[in-house]
Amino acid sequence: MEKRIKKRLSIAVLAAMLAGAALTAACGGTKEGAAAGAGRYEREPIREVSQEQLDEDSRLIEAVALAEAGRTDEALAAYSRLAAQRPQCAAAWYEMGRLLMRRSWTDSAAACLARATALQPQNRWYLLAQAEVQGRRGDTKGLIATRERIVGLQPDVIENYYDLSNAYVADKDYAGAVEALDRVERKIGVSEPVSMQKQRLWMAAGKEDKAVREMERLADAMPGEKRLQAIMAEMYMNQEKYAKAKRYYDRIAASDPDDEYIHIQLAEYYKRTGRPDEADREMAEAFGNPKLDCTTKLQLLGSFYTNEEFYGTRTATTFRLLDMAMESCGDNPTFALIYGDALMRQSKYAEAARWLEQSLRGDSSRYEVWEALLICLSEVPEREAEMLDYAARAERMYPMKTLPLFMQAVHLVQEQRYDEALEKLEKASRWGFNKGYLEADTYALLGECHYRTGHYDKAWQAFERSIALRPDDWGTLNNYAYYLGEQNTQLEKAEQMSRRTIEAEPQNANSLDTYAWLLHLLGRDAEALPYMRRAVELNPGSETLQRHLKEIESK
Repeated sequence: MEKRIKKRLSIAVLAAMLAGAALTAACGGTKEGAAAGAGRYEREPIREVSQEQLDEDSRLIEAVALAEAGRTDEALAAYSRLAAQRPQCAAAWYEMGRLLMRRSWTDSAAACLARATALQPQNRWYLLAQAEVQGRRGDTKGLIATRERIVGLQPDVIENYYDLSNAYVADKDYAGAVEALDRVERKIGVSEPVSMQKQRLWMAAGKEDKAVREMERLADAMPGEKRLQAIMAEMYMNQEKYAKAKRYYDRIAASDPDDEYIHIQLAEYYKRTGRPDEADREMAEAFGNPKLDCTTKLQLLGSFYTNEEFYGTRTATTFRLLDMAMESCGDNPTFALIYGDALMRQSKYAEAARWLEQSLRGDSSRYEVWEALLICLSEVPEREAEMLDYAARAERMYPMKTLPLFMQAVHLVQEQRYDEALEKLEKASRWGFNKGYLEADTYALLGECHYRTGHYDKAWQAFERSIALRPDDWGTLNNYAYYLGEQNTQLEKAEQMSRRTIEAEPQNANSLDTYAWLLHLLGRDAEALPYMRRAVELNPGSETLQRHLKEIESK
């Protein structure tokens, strides 16, 4: 046990001797070591010192121990006494400054660290601590000066230049910040991180032209870096400097002809410069690239062409692009929907229906697809049975939607199944109409069904509702007027409604027949005869019109 104790004591004494030697060097003068900043305390070869100096250095060791033990007040008092007794002890000023910073006493800390760096101007640790406290105090000028001193001590450490640049930024001296980064470039050459930072600094300084030139230097230094060329091209496109933008687009195309986006960018360039045919050609190149995914193609169709272009002035091109896309994206429900919609707008209903059906097979949750399909199938007579089946399925999925009910009701009326048609139409009227969609048509058909089932008052009410919603629906006006005539009621009102229809459609044989017959019912056969003869001329094969003409002529 005794031997172990002696061994521990010898180690403690050795440690104290080494620390004392180091602190003696720190407190013993202002000599600057060759390896500046190698440690917190600069060392000199161990030499004999006076007992007084050893005592003072031991106080520094004790103060360090107090600080490390968390006894800050006692440590500060010890450093203060030592600094007063040995003003040339840079370590005492440095350690005291660090403790004061921990307490956020930045003014006092700054004063202590200024003394330390004045005593040992090449000690990097002291300078770093001084820079920290200057930053906290907002002493940007002092911070810049300190960072410059650090750069001077270690000119080959790149991080020092970044810290110096940040010091200039804190002082809002953006030109100085850029100059610090220029020094980095002079050492390592043009690099993306440095150029990007310089570009941001020039933008912050309001020097957009210099920011652009900075990025241009970077892109020119790395012509094979597509992303940088794209940044420059977009920048010049935004500035409407199209010729400069084209130069960078050409670089991308030259370095990677199979790039899936370059033709899209060139298409935009040609569109903005008033060359639509070349823009269309580039879009076709893009769509022919197998690397371009379906989602991007879909977005392009919706953003590159306006509705007028898509369905009007550039229809041939957009359809060609759609055809190209369908080769690889035909199983995409959204693409099939767009293709079907485009065909539908060109009145190619049979083709449109096939693509809309394919869209539903991929995604049956979108009501607008069901509605578009029903409209298309209603224009393809040979598929009427399928249209009715789709309408019934849509009604089950979307019971509050009008079109599926209306389509079924129209078919039922054609088959003279008026009670069943009434059930569908009344259900539609109970659910209401989205922004009036099909409301007038529904009430017109309700009027027809009520009339055919002998509910005349309900028929007149439905017709009145339909006409109020759509006063210029000549077909409904004609039917309403004719039915009033058949029931020999409200003949003056019927004649006025019928007159409006023939004024609007003077070549419509049915309207002329209705008007002539109402005049006949009112006893005005001389007036009725010319209209009736004109109706027969327009539709000589109608037995009803021939019969009406004979009856009027016989009066």
